[in-house]
Amino acid sequence: MIKNLLTLFICLLFVNGFSQNTYKKVYATGVYKADWALVKSINGLYGFIDTNGKEIVTPIYKKIEPFGVFQPDWALVQSINGLYGFIDSNGKEVVSPLYSKILPFNELDKNIALVKSITGTYGIIDNHGNIIVHTLYDLEYIKKNYKTLLNQ
Repeated sequence: MIKNLLTLFICLLFVNGFSQNTYKKVYATGVYKADWALVKSINGLYGFIDTNGKEIVTPIYKKIEPFGVFQPDWALVQSINGLYGFIDSNGKEVVSPLYSKILPFNELDKNIALVKSITGTYGIIDNHGNIIVHTLYDLEYIKKNYKTLLNQ
């Protein structure tokens, strides 16, 4: 009888331990987005949960910037391999983290942003996350010729 109770107790502890979330830290709700809290996983990656504890963005990012810095409803994210992309205010990845650098929107022209590949070449994305010009050009060329490239 004692052996059975001890076994049951150990099983309950085991189940309880694995049912707990795996977050190292849960930040204040509403800092990044109303009703969302930034979370840091035990492996040091970031994501978001809602006020009910439901995971909205899986903690797979090395870094998440606040929403609205680049685009009103987008947050810049950095993947574990150091590349950048964007998630939207629904938690959906709108620009996959493929770029070593993303320059601010509207710096070159309205509603577009320069993106830099891991090889050092540049391209252009639009404010919907679409690739407008593939990352094939050096920075000076694309700055001088972006209007022509956009019309091709």
